Amino acid sequence: MALTRQISRIAKLLVDAEGISFPEAEARLKAMTLEIVVGPWGHSPAGHAAVLTALAVGRRSFLGGVRVTGDLTLALRSPLSTASTIGGAVQEIGIAKFAEPPAARIIIGGEPMEGSVAAWWDGWKAGVRHDQIAVPSDSGNPLAGITAGAMAIGAAFQSMRGKHPYCADIDLWPTPGPVPAFGDVYLPSAVWLMGLGNLGQAFIWSLASLPFQTPSNFMLYLQDFDTVSEENWATSILVEDDRFGELKTKMAEVWIERRGFAVRRVDRPLFDGLKLAGGEPRLCLSGFDKITPRRLLAEVGFEAIVDAGLGRTAHDFDKFRVNVFDAQHRIDDHFVGMVDSSPSPNVPDGVAYQMLEADIGRCGAAEIGHASIAVPYVSAVAGAIAVARAIAISSGLHYAASEAQRVSAIERRVPRIVRSSEARGIGHSGIPKLCASSNL
Repeated sequence: MALTRQISRIAKLLVDAEGISFPEAEARLKAMTLEIVVGPWGHSPAGHAAVLTALAVGRRSFLGGVRVTGDLTLALRSPLSTASTIGGAVQEIGIAKFAEPPAARIIIGGEPMEGSVAAWWDGWKAGVRHDQIAVPSDSGNPLAGITAGAMAIGAAFQSMRGKHPYCADIDLWPTPGPVPAFGDVYLPSAVWLMGLGNLGQAFIWSLASLPFQTPSNFMLYLQDFDTVSEENWATSILVEDDRFGELKTKMAEVWIERRGFAVRRVDRPLFDGLKLAGGEPRLCLSGFDKITPRRLLAEVGFEAIVDAGLGRTAHDFDKFRVNVFDAQHRIDDHFVGMVDSSPSPNVPDGVAYQMLEADIGRCGAAEIGHASIAVPYVSAVAGAIAVARAIAISSGLHYAASEAQRVSAIERRVPRIVRSSEARGIGHSGIPKLCASSNL
């Protein structure tokens, strides 16, 4: 059986965690089916963001098929799609129908069903429940919806691995004192994205979910030099089916422009000596997977950098980290003394990798064997939290400056470092454009 490159980095999770072969891992993934049930409480901006996120990330791991049920004729309440109805948005993202009962089911805004996982959100908080009623609020915060939808996929995916579905919550604004309502914050006016891998694309997904008063006034700079590969499909939320080889910046530019934002492309790696010119974004979202380019960000001229990172192995794949840096708390100081590991030319030990070497050769087996494990629901959660930090900076409010969590953690560590930004050169594009509730 030839290795399916599109799903190799998710299959690697099962291989490394359970000691099975790549063919066995692929067979397991292709037997997983998922039903996303949209209930009567799910037709809000947060609810539709949860549905579309769950579908977009779920179809990349539940390879046996994903279907969406419920009343899909209602008007779409999310800018994540250009469709007019939630059903149209579902078709735009893509579903794979199946006839038999699903292997897993998630509920978004409805009554629980036996064995189901339910998404929940309220203000800046989100989470999942197992076989419990989870009545969401109608706060209109799409970032909470994205987080809830992604966490529901994570809990359902873990149940397919024989793990008990977890009940967990995440606070996107974990600071002491009063927390602003979503309608009272200021959205950023311009952001420079560094790196368009799975994290960079998750940043774009969360930014695109925001209800800007005038989307065309929001400017997004995209910097990357890499092309879309087959391995990116299962890990990155914007990669289309069987469309590989084009620049990641070009792919993202097309997707973003459909939603009315202004875009600038920088089709090259970050190099030493890059300086911001007048009028370019002073706020950066960094999704690099290496330390060296992170350190270079310190001298570019950004007034604030929101940097996210993910786990890499079967033991820490659902970990994420979000840090905020500025002129007083420099990113190069944070990473001082750290170096990137060199890629190993050796094939990892184990029968699975010996079989893989016989199938695709030594170089290919070594590349996959030492590649990081990545699942898109973790990136989606980290992306939403990073964008929440960007909103706090644009609003001149307090934020958690350093946070490291597991998506599946039941007990949460409260971030100890809380700051506010002195970045006066970072503008905003006004408060969110909210619409009245239609479902609560």
